[in-house]
Amino acid sequence: MPANLLRTFPNEPIPPYIKKGEGVFLRDEFDNTFTDLTGGFTAHAIVGWNHPNVNQSIIKQLNKICHIDYKMYSDVNRDELADILVNSAEHKLNRVFLCGGAGAEACESAIHLSYQLHYELNKKKKFWYISREQSYHGATSDAMSLGDRENLAFFKPFFSPYRAKISEHNKYRSKYEFETEDEYCDRCVKELEDKILEIGPENVGGFVAETIMGGLVGDVPPTVNYWKKIRNVCDKYDIHLIIDEVWCGTGTTGKFYCIDYDQITPDFIFLGKTLGGGYVPISAILTSSNNEDIIKKTRGRIENSATFQGHSLAVSAALAVQKIVTEPGFLEQVRFKGEYLRTFLEKELTNNPFFNNVRGRGLRNSLEYQCDDQHLFGLMLTAEMKRKHNILINGKWHRVCFSPSINIDEKVLEESLEKFVSEFHLLSKKWESIDKSRIQLKQFF
Repeated sequence: MPANLLRTFPNEPIPPYIKKGEGVFLRDEFDNTFTDLTGGFTAHAIVGWNHPNVNQSIIKQLNKICHIDYKMYSDVNRDELADILVNSAEHKLNRVFLCGGAGAEACESAIHLSYQLHYELNKKKKFWYISREQSYHGATSDAMSLGDRENLAFFKPFFSPYRAKISEHNKYRSKYEFETEDEYCDRCVKELEDKILEIGPENVGGFVAETIMGGLVGDVPPTVNYWKKIRNVCDKYDIHLIIDEVWCGTGTTGKFYCIDYDQITPDFIFLGKTLGGGYVPISAILTSSNNEDIIKKTRGRIENSATFQGHSLAVSAALAVQKIVTEPGFLEQVRFKGEYLRTFLEKELTNNPFFNNVRGRGLRNSLEYQCDDQHLFGLMLTAEMKRKHNILINGKWHRVCFSPSINIDEKVLEESLEKFVSEFHLLSKKWESIDKSRIQLKQFF
């Protein structure tokens, strides 16, 4: 038995080894083949595994050089990747800073750059940053302080005291019955403004938020005009709007940037897992040439840097992934498949007493269910789909999240959803009679 690797859950059985991934399929050490509707569980595998274009791009770069320093040398792939990230946007951000590997690094780098810009403009007290409850921005100290993952709460002594949260923006859970969606939207926006006024606008540097409430809540899109009104509040008080698209960026929602559905330009967008599609870790920040000009006219450098920012091998992988995503007609197909998924689940499950709603954009979707012992229901549904159908889903807490590779074949998606619906109906019918104590609890983070 392996003894030297320190695993995240050392008391749990050693998880299975994977022999190979091919597209949306995974083959384990026992030669079982699974259809993966989770994108590698963390939704990173947006074009699947072993895509020949990505593999070839990595091999080509390996034969040149694995990495050359971002600050001292140029790399044509970095330039081309930046062009794709800018030219695929419907907003006005036009500068790309390749900052590291993980999304958490991008989150912290965006905050550091935001504060540097305020500092250079002699607004040195703007070191407060506001975020939302039930969000997640990564597991480095500052990213944790902005997020709301319960298992990380014991790290609170590490957190900066200059962080604040407002309520999640989730009409499914937080809207009052007597409210219209517009009224709920205005209440959420007012909460941000009230928090800014409480702290003092001269002290607040930025508002950090996921475009759609992501992995913790389950793919909740904003109400109509939410982001336009948030943008107005940030403009009013000279506060940076910092958008987290680690989960929902680079085409996963059917637009290259999820925020483009909302027709605004933030001050920063940061990207992570979807940028390199899981082939090699890479993260990035988008900002504007106006912000670049501030840097040029003051100290002439971005103070935040890392050894492996703009890692040459990672950039070659990300470039190949994003060329796939930006092929003509690709994003239209993502939108079509997402609409099919939501429509199918709504139609087939709407009369099931456990069904609550299905929501999302493109191929970032969640189905919320209502029953006793919700978390156990999600765990058992996940286990039954794997055991009986060799299909991997991510069911826990109050929802099942569907985040497959966005180039998933339509037939594979259709067949998988049909089996899911059948299993959902079956399990909900017998749920009351099941001995819940026999369901194996599982940790996820």
